This record gives sequence, structure tokens and C-alpha cells, in this order.
Amino acid sequence: MAPIVALTLTPILLASGATVDVARAMSGRSDLQQAVDAAALALAHLPSTTTAAGLQSDAQSWITTEMNGKNIGVVTVTTTSVSGQITVSASANMPTFVTAMAGINTLPVKASSTVQWGLSNVELALVLDNTGSMAQDNKLTDLVSAATTLVNTLEQSAGSNTSALKVGVVPFSIAVNVGATYQTASWITGTQPSAYGSDIFTTANTNRFTMLKQMGVAWGGCVEDRPMPYDVQDTAPTTSNPATLFVPFFSPDEPDGTYAIGRTNYSYANDYLTDKSSDKTWQTEQGDPLKYTKKPANGTSSMTGYNLGPNSGCGTAPLLRLTTNMSTVTSELNQMVANGDTHIPLGMAWGWHVLSPNAPFADGVAYGTANTLKIVVLVTDGQNTYTTGYNGGDNSFYTGIGYEWQNRISTATGSFTDPVTALNDRLATICTNMKAQNIVIYTVPVEVTDPTIQTLLQNCASSSSNYINVTSSSQLAAAFTNIAGSIGHLRISH
Repeated sequence: MAPIVALTLTPILLASGATVDVARAMSGRSDLQQAVDAAALALAHLPSTTTAAGLQSDAQSWITTEMNGKNIGVVTVTTTSVSGQITVSASANMPTFVTAMAGINTLPVKASSTVQWGLSNVELALVLDNTGSMAQDNKLTDLVSAATTLVNTLEQSAGSNTSALKVGVVPFSIAVNVGATYQTASWITGTQPSAYGSDIFTTANTNRFTMLKQMGVAWGGCVEDRPMPYDVQDTAPTTSNPATLFVPFFSPDEPDGTYAIGRTNYSYANDYLTDKSSDKTWQTEQGDPLKYTKKPANGTSSMTGYNLGPNSGCGTAPLLRLTTNMSTVTSELNQMVANGDTHIPLGMAWGWHVLSPNAPFADGVAYGTANTLKIVVLVTDGQNTYTTGYNGGDNSFYTGIGYEWQNRISTATGSFTDPVTALNDRLATICTNMKAQNIVIYTVPVEVTDPTIQTLLQNCASSSSNYINVTSSSQLAAAFTNIAGSIGHLRISH
């Protein structure tokens, strides 16, 4: 029986050993693939004038170093470059242990990666929450540091190709500051188009820039959100369609609290002028153009913490359009300050405008351009906020979507949840519209516990891996490092 048992055990042992060797080969293949991916990305960042011999030498050196100690045998590397693409292939014959007894001395291990040569196809918009709560727990400080590291990492990846990386920055709170330099731009109108709905001024065709000039106040640079559906689109603003134009942010002088429509002690958030009379309704007194002729009072609102005046609430740094100058980007990041409440759709809308090939900026390349990635990284620490039931006859504070009574985001009045629901719906819609244009979206909630906004941000992200939940702002550095690596891997096709 002993010879029979021995003959039976031999193939069983060989089969078991083969399983071990195959598992080793699979692990070796995974290691080799990672090395090949890394080498291909490294080659893609070299100047386009690099010779074939240079590509081959660098690839061989990179992969040999990465595979040192992996015990898969001698690795043979080949590189080819055709039509702006680099393909790196590697193969090895991994020595076997047990199956060598059966005459199978090696197992083949192969990997290959193809990448676009050069990083000139990356356009990145950083849409960053600058609301008041970002001042807590070092959130804004950690965000600036993490975003700066991301930019520096991508710049290093771009190498000597000066057009390899374009970055824009959109700080947002209750509005977005596009910059006061655009006051005379054709896409901005001082007179609110009728499609926006009810105006804050009672006299038709009142020009907001004229009111600012009469008071001796410079426009802060913020704009209101466009009316639906243009608030969730990147439709180019044109004078032939006034609804597509942007209106300057103008926080009106709210009625003096001393008379308040026949009642005393009526709350108000932004009273900076003396009213003309006290026999008008709240909105007519507030919207009377005749009183906007004097210099506004100085001070800070006890209700909102904003500076008093027509720019009250316009506290974010101006956005930065796409630029190849990363020093300008880091300077913009360091100018950000925490101020105001949260209107995420407004930030996303301007992140889209920054990347769009359409006006107002038209800085982005055309949608569908070969070898092009358009990317948005959205960071926020809270849910959409729109406080109603306060501030006298306005029933809300003024924001980039006006007052609650203007019905800019809903037809219901006196409801807190309805405007917030409308903002959430707009966020979902604009994310869908952006992804339809193949814009890659990363969403990074910071210390967010509200399940509604968590779900919204998960759905907004282009994939589950693009949703990076940060439970502490100290984790932002790791989150942005992951994003930098992910942006690189988006360029690989195995």
C-alpha cells in the first residue's frame, strides 16, 4: 500500500504547491502593475522632446527599483510612444518553488499601462466653503494648507510643461465674489431683469451701480444668483436674453427700527441710512431709491456680524479664474476668510463657470476636447442654510438669492425648510448637469453630520471613491493627497 499512497500523494502535493505558486504570481503581477503605472505616469510628465531611448532607460530604471526584493525574476521593460500616448509594458518569468518538481520552473508575469503624454489636459476648480463656521477648529487653516499641498503636488507632476496645469479657486458663502473689476463687463447689468422676479427697489429700472455711486460706495464684487434655470446651467450670458445676465449684490438699507410699520422694536439686520418717512410699508421704505444718496453709516450688524452697507454679506475673497501660475493660486488660498452662511449651489455654479468654455470667462477648453480633464473639488463643512422668520418685514436675511419674499427659490413664504429644500434640489441638479459634461467632481464634507447633505454630496461626486468624508479637519491633508493621486490615475488606461 505504501507505494500506492506515495503515488497518490505526489499529484496532490504538486497541486497544492501549484496553488501557492499561482498565488505568488498573482501577487507579483499586482506589484508589477503598480510599478508600471507609476513609471508610466512619471514618463508622461517628461518633456515631449524626450527620446525613445530616454523613455526606455527611465522606465527600466523606475520599474527595476520598484520591484527590488519582490522575487519575480528579471523584469524586461518596453516603451512605445504613438499619437501622444506612452505605453509601458513589463514582463518577467517568476521562479517557482513546488511546481518546479513537475518541470514547471517559471510562471509568466506581465503588466501594461497606457497614459496620455503630458498633463496639459487638467483644468481644476477648487470650490471652497468660506462660511463663518470654517473659522472653528482650524478648518479654514487646515483647508488652505491641504489645498496648497495639492496644488504643489500637481505642479510637480506637470514638470517643465508650463501649460500642464490650470487651476481656479471659488470661495463661497451666501454669495460669490467675482471681483469688482468686472463692473463694466457686458455680462453684468446694474438693472435687475424682470425674469429675476420682484426687485428690491420700488422704482422700475433702478440701477444698482448708480445707487452705489450716489452713496460713494465701491461695489464689493459679489453677484446674485441667476434665476432658474440659468442658476444650474453654464449658459453664456447675453444681452439678448437678459435673464442670463448677472446682477450686482446689493444689500438694501432696511427700515429704521424706531417706527417699523406702526410697531416698535421691529428687528432689522442692515440699517445704514435714515429713512425718508415712516408711513410706508416695509418693502417700499426699504426700496425707495430716493434715500440712497448719502454715505452709509459705519458699524457691524448685531444680527449677522456683517459690516453695514450695501455690500453687507459680501465678505469672501474674489474668485480666481483658471491660471497656470500656481504662485497666484497659493496667494488666493491665503486670502480666504471665514464669513457668512452656506449656499453651496452658488459656489458650484461659479466653479462650473470657471471651467466652462462659455462666457462669462470662457477660459476652459471646449467640452469633449481630447486629452482633457475638467475637475471640481468641492469642500464644505455644513448644510445649505437660509434663515427665515427673522429680520422684520423681509422675513429673512439678504443673500445671493435675495430675500425670502422675492420668491427667488420658492413660492412659499414664511417657511424655513422649503427654501433649504430648494437649495438642496438645486445642488443635486447642478451636479447632474456638470457630470453630463464629463466634469469630474470630488466632494469633501468636513465634520458634516447632517445625513441629508452627506447623501447629496455622495450623489454629487462622480464615483463613490470621489466622496471623501472628513470627520476632522486634520484629515484634510490626507484627503487632498488622495485626490492628487486620483487625478494622476485618471490618466491611466490599462
